[in-house]
Amino acid sequence: MKAKFKSTSSIVFLFLCLFFLSNLLPSALYAQGTDNAIQYRQLPMDVYKDKVAGGWLGQAIAVLWGQWTEGKWQTSIVPFDLEDWYRAKTPPKEISDKAAAMDDRLKRREFMLQYYGDKKNWEIWVPDKMSDQDDLYIEFMFLHSILKNGLDVTATEIAEDWVKYLAPNRIWGANKASYLNFQKGIWPPMSGNPRYTPQGDAIDYQIEADLFGLISPGLPRISNAWGDKVGHIMNYGDGVYGGMAMSAMYAAAFFESDPRKLAEYSLKAIPSESGYAKMVQDMLDVSQKYPNWQDAWKVIKQKWGMKDGKPVPGLDVRINGAFVYMGLLYGGGDFWKSMNISMRCGVDSDCNPSSVAGILGTVMGMKKIPEKWAILRNLPIDNIAIKDIFPNPIKWDDILDATVEVGKWNILQNGGYLSEGVFFIPYQTPTSAPLEQTIWVEQSK
Repeated sequence: MKAKFKSTSSIVFLFLCLFFLSNLLPSALYAQGTDNAIQYRQLPMDVYKDKVAGGWLGQAIAVLWGQWTEGKWQTSIVPFDLEDWYRAKTPPKEISDKAAAMDDRLKRREFMLQYYGDKKNWEIWVPDKMSDQDDLYIEFMFLHSILKNGLDVTATEIAEDWVKYLAPNRIWGANKASYLNFQKGIWPPMSGNPRYTPQGDAIDYQIEADLFGLISPGLPRISNAWGDKVGHIMNYGDGVYGGMAMSAMYAAAFFESDPRKLAEYSLKAIPSESGYAKMVQDMLDVSQKYPNWQDAWKVIKQKWGMKDGKPVPGLDVRINGAFVYMGLLYGGGDFWKSMNISMRCGVDSDCNPSSVAGILGTVMGMKKIPEKWAILRNLPIDNIAIKDIFPNPIKWDDILDATVEVGKWNILQNGGYLSEGVFFIPYQTPTSAPLEQTIWVEQSK
């Protein structure tokens, strides 16, 4: 790792010398009038650190806050706001006994939903730690593999670290399917290919791509390159594009604050012919047509949440992605309002607001996250899944410092440089990934 970093430093030093000798290096942002000139954007190191912290804590706050709603509202809107740290009360014995006596799983779910749908059965609490969430610790694994192997870490090396360090009982969805593929000798990118897994269009990479936007500020092509490498460990097609769209918005959030512009920006990073891109365009359209998000929800739920008259699987990346965009487009940039709308859309109602709050946390920076939610910054992160790497509860400072360091490597290796505490990052527009699609039949309009 040190050798790689030294090599990168030498390249950057040579790059600076050449520009200095050619009299091309200005003291501020610039755009030359020649075809081969490079335009830079400035990002002070302290601002970068603050936005990285905001991005990490944003996703952590929302997934912890929304975790009690997860899996309960699969086909309906959550009937109330969560204005504070709320959690569901343990059902009384007579309720749980009655539910247990029901043989029909759907009737049992509906019965319990009546209990959870009454807000008097919820209580305010104050967290004393960040719970062990796969939204986070899978990203911690990515970070560990990069720190160990450098920026040229391979997808197979990441997969091998999963086999070595991840607790098998703490992996779900497409991640679990790919993990089982590793046991059979099926390694990336085939581990996420539909030939070997039915989970290619699942939500997994969408909720784990945050890191690659955070280490690629203003560099959406680089975050896409990471998505191509890492996303195919567990996903394919729209499953990968969901993560690419999220990381593109994170990358842009270092320089752009308008949620609609971020949503529009993400479209440029994925193929317009893909189902995921069509869903994003639908979200952009309905958000202009319907002032009320609940009305937009009905349209989107019917088109993207139903297939052959039945709800799509709860881990489907398109319907869950739609509810990320719902929070962004209707939340007006407000941290709580945005994650609350996303949560109330249901389905994966903790992961979706996590993506929303992570993107907005990057826009705002840690310093501007409201105090009610920012208390999580000083709490330890519970660790069950990766004890061989972190024997004790994980400290936020360790995660944030490592992310900033890897982000610095990534910026320097991809044409940027650091001068007097300010990153100069080459201006980069998104480019679409190649089209690959699993079978998806749209509902007729």
